[in-house]
Amino acid sequence: MLSIQDNEKLTRVSAGTPMGDIMRRYWMPFLNVEDLGGPDGVPVRVRLLGEDLVAFCDTSGRVGLVSKECPHRLADLWYGRNEEDGLRCTYHGWKYDTTGTCIDMPSEHKASNFKEKVHLTSYPVEEHGGILFTYMGPKELTPEIPQFEWMNVPARHRFSSWNVEECNFAQAIEGGIDTVHSVYLHSSMDSHRNREEWQDAGKKAGNPRLRFRTDDNPPQLQTHDTDYGVVVGAKYDGDEGLDYWRFNLFWMPFWTAPPGSTGHKSIHAFVPIDDVTTMRWSFTLSDTPIPARDLAAMRKGSGLHSEVYPGTHNPTHHKRNNYQIDREMQRLETYTGIKDFGAQDYSVQEGMGLISNRNHEHLATTDIGIIAMRRRLLRAANDLAEGIQPASAHDGAAYLVRPGDTQLPSDVDRWPEHENTVTALTANWK
Repeated sequence: MLSIQDNEKLTRVSAGTPMGDIMRRYWMPFLNVEDLGGPDGVPVRVRLLGEDLVAFCDTSGRVGLVSKECPHRLADLWYGRNEEDGLRCTYHGWKYDTTGTCIDMPSEHKASNFKEKVHLTSYPVEEHGGILFTYMGPKELTPEIPQFEWMNVPARHRFSSWNVEECNFAQAIEGGIDTVHSVYLHSSMDSHRNREEWQDAGKKAGNPRLRFRTDDNPPQLQTHDTDYGVVVGAKYDGDEGLDYWRFNLFWMPFWTAPPGSTGHKSIHAFVPIDDVTTMRWSFTLSDTPIPARDLAAMRKGSGLHSEVYPGTHNPTHHKRNNYQIDREMQRLETYTGIKDFGAQDYSVQEGMGLISNRNHEHLATTDIGIIAMRRRLLRAANDLAEGIQPASAHDGAAYLVRPGDTQLPSDVDRWPEHENTVTALTANWK
C-alpha cells in the first residue's frame, strides 16, 4: 500500500506537481496523424497533463499544438479559422502560426507593433510512425524521442489506436505490467474447466505458455531496474528441470509491454490527460506485413484495440453501460462476461475509482512489479526535486528492447545473470 502523501505524489500530473514535472521531461504521443485530417483541416481539442490545447495542421503541413485561449480576450481557438498557414481567432481576427507567434492583428492600427508582443503557449511536435508526439518541458532540456521499434518499420507492419480511459494513469499502468491478471480477467472458462486438455495441447505444440501458465500454477515474481524502467520477471514452475519465465516491461514514464503470444507484439502507453483521465494507446507490431483482414478487425476494435464510437476515441463498452457485461456469457464462456478485451481492463481499473485509494490495499507477492513501478516513478520525482534529471529521457536507444519469454533451468534464482535471457530480453534490439 502507499501512504496518502505518496499516492498524491504518484497520481497528480498538473503543472508544478512532482509527477507532472516528471511527465514534462519526456516526449508524449497525443494524436494519430489522421486525427488532424491534413492541411487546413478542422482543429482538434487536446488535453494533456491538465492543460487544454488545440492542435492544427497548417497549409504547409506543419503541425501546431497551442494553448486553446486567444491571449486577447481568451476566446476558444478551437472555433478558429485554419487558413493560410495560421489559426485565426473568430472573435477579432488575431492569427497565430504553429509556433504560437501572432502573425496578424487586423483589429489594431497598421502602425501598431503590439502583435510582436503577443504569443500563445506552444509545444514542439514531431511525427514518428504515424503518431504525433509533443514535449511540454523546459526547452533547454528537450530530450530524445524514445526509439521504439514500431516507429521505424513499414506502415503495413504496425497499427496504432488510442481511446479515453476514465481513471488515473498509474492504475492503468499497473494493469499493463500485471502478469498474473490475464490468467483470470482475459481468460475463457474453457481454459479453467479443461485445464489438463489445454496443458496437453501445449505440450504437443511445444508451447510452455499453455502448459505452465495456468490458474493452478501461480508464478514467483522478481523485478530488475534498467536504464529505461523496470523488468518484471515471472517464474512458472515447469518440469524436466526447466521453468517457464515471462518478462513484462515498464518503460519510463508510462509505457508497458507484455510478451507476445499471437505472432504480434504489443505496446501500451498510458498518457495522462489529467489527474483522472488517461489516453490508452495500443500499438501492434509484426515482423511481417499485417494481413488486411487483421488490420480491418483492429480498426473495428479487435484484441488490444478497443471498439470506439465512430469518429471518436470513446469506447463503446464503458462504465455507464456496465461495459455491456453479459452474465450468461460470464457463466458459460468468459471469466468476465465482457466481450471487448480492453473493456475487461477498464472494468477493474476504472472500478477502483478515478484515483485508487492505495492506502487501503493489501498487496501480495505477485504485486512486486506494481511496487517496483511505483517506486521508480516516485524516486524519479524525488530526484527531479533535487535537480537530478531522469537519465532515460535523454537515451532514446534504451527503449530498443522487447518483452519476451523463455525457459530456464529450475536452479536459476536470478534470471538477469543467465545467458538465455539475452535473446529473450536484455540485449538491445538491432
